[in-house]
Amino acid sequence: MKIVRFLDQGVDTPGVLEGEKVHRVSGDLLGEYRIERDFVLLSEVKLTPPCVPQKIIGVAINFQGATGLLEGMSEPLVFLKAPTCLVGHNETIVSPFRDVNVWGESELAIVIKTRAKNVTTEEAGKAILGYTIANDVSADNIHGWDHHLARSKAADTFCPLGPHIDTEFDPRGKVIEGYHNGRLLRRGTADDRIWKDRELVSLLSAWMTLEPWDVIVTGAPIRVREREFLKDADNFTCRIEGLGELSNEFRIRR
Repeated sequence: MKIVRFLDQGVDTPGVLEGEKVHRVSGDLLGEYRIERDFVLLSEVKLTPPCVPQKIIGVAINFQGATGLLEGMSEPLVFLKAPTCLVGHNETIVSPFRDVNVWGESELAIVIKTRAKNVTTEEAGKAILGYTIANDVSADNIHGWDHHLARSKAADTFCPLGPHIDTEFDPRGKVIEGYHNGRLLRRGTADDRIWKDRELVSLLSAWMTLEPWDVIVTGAPIRVREREFLKDADNFTCRIEGLGELSNEFRIRR
């Protein structure tokens, strides 16, 4: 099942995507629900982020060759992004920072299905609803501070997410790419990640309760060319094999 959210007469509404048709859903997609017969065409709706999480958990340095990787790391570097970071496919990333370097990162995201606390790796699979695409937009911090802190990671619009959640997606072997203005910037596969999905859910749940619809952004593949920062009117597109693409324009707030 492919879960979306879209604007229906101005109201953010859950739906299920079947081909090019978006069907409205009544009830609770994590409980009792009904997929309505009536539909709207995907080309005629504005998609919003496919879920409304309580928190967005970011994982850094999760690919071999990533900057900052240390030998013998026992757990990943983790940070938080605010729910107000979320924008959907084809929505605009708006940086509140002038004269500050900002960049995009293409990442596979896990969406949580059930409350998870102290779960084993075996139990973690049952806590995963599905997968979507995320762009972990980041900015340089001030005073040379770490760019994994909130000022760099948690600005409004700094986490495009979508276009849908695929509950049947298998990430094994899938290619993850990031394109800046159509030029390939990052490329890797989900298998290249150091900490995989069930392990991440288990590790995080040991010290942080995961709630339904929470999102875990699992890290960006390494760059295949030199870093390029976003400029006004640039585009950043994230592509994941089998999941599609998430594309957003970048603007600097005037």
